[in-house]
Amino acid sequence: MNRKCSAVPGVPFLSFRNKRSGKSAGRAFRVLLSCAAGFFLLWLAGRTALALIPFPQLEEFRRRPCSTRVYDREGRLVQVLALEDGLRREWYALSALPPRIAEVFIAAEDRGFYRHGGVDFGALFRAVFQNASAGRTVSGASTISMQLARMVFPRAPDAPVTVAVKAAEAWRALRIEAKLSKEEILELYLNSVPFGMQAEGIGSAARTLFGRTPAQLSDAQIHLLAVLLRRPALYNPEKNPAASYSAAMEIGKHTGFAATREEWESAVSVPARFSYPMRLPHFVNHIRQQYAAAQKRMPPELRLSADAELTETAESLVNTLLEQYRNARLSQGAVLAIDHVNGEILCWSGGNFFRGDAGQIDGVLVRNQSGSTMKPFLYALALEHGFLPASVLADIPMDFGSSQAYVPLNFNNRYNGPVLLRTALASSLNIPAVYLLWRLGVDNFMQTLAELGFASLAQERERTGLSLALGSGEVTLLELTRAFSVFARAGSLPELSYTLLPGGSTAPPAVQVFEPDTAAILCDMLSDGRARALGFGFAEVFRPPYPAIFKTGTSNQFQNILALGSTARYTAGVWMGNFTGETVIRETGSSIPARVVRALLDALTERYPESARPFPQPHLFRKVPVCALSGMAPGAYCPAVTEEFAPVGSASSRPLCSWHVLQNGTVQVRYPAEYQRWLSGKNDAGSLAPASSLRILYPADGAAFVFDPSIPPESQMLRVDAAGPGRSAVLLVNGTPLETVAPPFFWYVPLVQGDMHLEVRTEYPAAAASVTVTVQ
Repeated sequence: MNRKCSAVPGVPFLSFRNKRSGKSAGRAFRVLLSCAAGFFLLWLAGRTALALIPFPQLEEFRRRPCSTRVYDREGRLVQVLALEDGLRREWYALSALPPRIAEVFIAAEDRGFYRHGGVDFGALFRAVFQNASAGRTVSGASTISMQLARMVFPRAPDAPVTVAVKAAEAWRALRIEAKLSKEEILELYLNSVPFGMQAEGIGSAARTLFGRTPAQLSDAQIHLLAVLLRRPALYNPEKNPAASYSAAMEIGKHTGFAATREEWESAVSVPARFSYPMRLPHFVNHIRQQYAAAQKRMPPELRLSADAELTETAESLVNTLLEQYRNARLSQGAVLAIDHVNGEILCWSGGNFFRGDAGQIDGVLVRNQSGSTMKPFLYALALEHGFLPASVLADIPMDFGSSQAYVPLNFNNRYNGPVLLRTALASSLNIPAVYLLWRLGVDNFMQTLAELGFASLAQERERTGLSLALGSGEVTLLELTRAFSVFARAGSLPELSYTLLPGGSTAPPAVQVFEPDTAAILCDMLSDGRARALGFGFAEVFRPPYPAIFKTGTSNQFQNILALGSTARYTAGVWMGNFTGETVIRETGSSIPARVVRALLDALTERYPESARPFPQPHLFRKVPVCALSGMAPGAYCPAVTEEFAPVGSASSRPLCSWHVLQNGTVQVRYPAEYQRWLSGKNDAGSLAPASSLRILYPADGAAFVFDPSIPPESQMLRVDAAGPGRSAVLLVNGTPLETVAPPFFWYVPLVQGDMHLEVRTEYPAAAASVTVTVQ
């Protein structure tokens, strides 16, 4: 008989049974392991599928605009920009928030946040049981991810919360978890959760309720915000302090926060509703428009180049002057200052933003006639086309044009005869400027202005002419101030920067418009107080204790008064007038905005003394003695000698002054023939130099005049001026001779409608000259 023996004596069949049991356990373990692996692979596949499936609603939610915190160059908060509906939603990176905020909100809303995949099923089943027991909703069991899903897919107002609704939110929460990391979910949640009071996100809630940033919140204030998130009306600490205290202490059990009732109420007492700052309003609005035009989203934080305090100081001075001169119809003023070395805008005030009638209009961007502030660009162009600082320009009555005569007048209706180019610019004489434009050509000047950034003039060529020399074109203060800085920048135009450049960064690229020597000479002329004295006297406002250049302007009909100024580093521009187009009473003068420019440059120079350096001198020009009247090399009889820039090496080619001559033991002045009309109104001003050929000085050939029937004909006489050799000359009008006169040759002729052919003849020597004009 065969018997099975146990391997262990006395214990029959034990080894056999253990072996069978061990094999069963191994199979069970392998089955469990296989199931777990299957479930894991299934979960991984599902999560991967969820991650790969497009979720456009979530992406659109993440792309929502946020409120931009705007700071000035010194780090002062100037605005927190509201969104279109008035809502503020500031964005803070999770790393920028105190860790305590995340800790408290997770404890309050979702203590299993880092353990579940979007749905806390344990909390969900517990909530179902609690709600069923209570007969009402006492627990929602919504995780942070589910709450975020509800923000991405908002519920309809007053819609019932059914099982289907909850299931949909759970599904969307799973999709969010598959798309985003826990840190990204928490960051998006904390920046999006609504707190009421037109505030979304922890940043806007902290600022709206406490006037603080998240980093400045106390522990009690963080807990209050976590409580308010649940039911703002119920847990308002002012209306229901007991409820808010109890709810906060409940959260505190999980965060380690504790306080007595008195300590709590003291810590979370809500001050008066925070008033958001509204500084640099025009500047910020302009930047917002720039972002919109470029179809770019504004960042969560923006550090401006402008200084809010400097801007407000300038605004205060402007408002003081406007009040002082309100009877002169000055009602608005705009100020702009730039650091033209790096292009940063330091001061931008478009006017009184909070005025009800016109406060929203930005005077920095409004187009106005520029007046004489346009002249420096014209004179710079002249220097680059052969004119010299010692060139003589005739400040005498002139008219320009053919089919339509243009007759410019000086500001004071006076004429100064021959003036050096330096004096003509510094004293802002009109007729020499128009003469230069006539010589250089309007198209050439328009091209230069385009290179200087005057985009506003692009469409004005058809309606502008020689009056462009006097600033008839409409430009903005922004364009004008930027262009004026070209002289202090050695002829290059800066690219402006609206935001603060990082330390050590290089200036933006610039466009070279004028030669460095041209810019240096312009700076020398515009800072010359003696040359300015003819037009403006020795006004103290133009005599700062540091090197500076100035130019002022008054537009046609005195609707605008402007001033520009530059040091070696800073440029400022000020416009004053009104937006209604009313004439500013003349007595004000452009020295009023010049006071604001001077105050700005004073403040900037005091703040940055290194900017008070002198302007560079030209390299290819040197100052040499010249006759103060003729601009030529001084001769033995020149009574007044000054110094003026001349090209290096030109001393040998400079002619001696031929205007001052010795006659009968007395020095006499012999003016060129074109000064005949000007001399006729002077006593003992000098005489005319002999003319080498006969020519008609006035009127110009092709000029047109208008006959007014309402004015007596004897009061509508045309003066004809001619110059040339000869002891006498006769004028013929349409072939009919009038009187014969001795030098200087001039006649008064009645206007006759139609064409008038004017001819002047001399006999010794025999010569003739003629022009034809039209009388309409």
